[in-house]
Amino acid sequence: MTYKNFESMPFVLTVEDIADTLSIGRNKAYHLINTGKIKALKLGNHYRIPRENFISFLKDGVMTTA
Repeated sequence: MTYKNFESMPFVLTVEDIADTLSIGRNKAYHLINTGKIKALKLGNHYRIPRENFISFLKDGVMTTA
C-alpha cells in the first residue's frame, strides 16, 4: 500500500509496506533491514518497522544525497 503522507501511515509498517512505498522489491527491502539501514523489530519470523524509523531512513537519505 502506498501512502500520501507520513500521517496516513500506520505506526508500524511491514516489509511489504516499505517495498511498495519505495517502489522496490521485497528482497531489496529485506536487504535494507538486514544491513541496518532501516531499523526494524523482529517478532518471530516477521519484521515490523516503526513509522519513525522509516521516516528517519528517508530523511537521512535525502540529507546524504543533497
